[in-house]
Amino acid sequence: MANRFFEGAAHAAAYAKFRPLPPRGLINRIVSFLKEGYSGNLKAAADVGCGSGQSTQILAPHFLEVTGLDISEAQISQALKSASEKNVTFKVNGAETLPFSSSSLQLVTASQACHWFDLPKFYKEVDRVLVPGGILALYGYLFPRPVHPHLSEKLYEVIDH
Repeated sequence: MANRFFEGAAHAAAYAKFRPLPPRGLINRIVSFLKEGYSGNLKAAADVGCGSGQSTQILAPHFLEVTGLDISEAQISQALKSASEKNVTFKVNGAETLPFSSSSLQLVTASQACHWFDLPKFYKEVDRVLVPGGILALYGYLFPRPVHPHLSEKLYEVIDH
């Protein structure tokens, strides 16, 4: 990771308390999209830059194994405190050297995190670890505040579709 801003224990605790969960509908859509191009069993996924683990745990119902990775020991410690799914593990690891065998993951995600990565190195690693037909899903939050309030409805219509 290019920046190590989120490493402190106090920050990790606040992050766990206040960071919103990704919508289940988003995760369901990502998994649905994956199934459109991949016909095998959904065995393994990784959530890179997982922070305190909210976006990692939401993947658990869809895969046999889910691994959350973060460069911050404090974030991983926080993730372990709130871990509730038996098929989810967490590791201290950066985004640029993923600890997986080649062609071993069906899905790699990064929720509100890829702006911290060395992207060329990260993309190279993702190419290495994804199975043929596997996908990379990068997502984040958008809290739009249009300059022209009458455009809000149109903006949300675009976002929802």
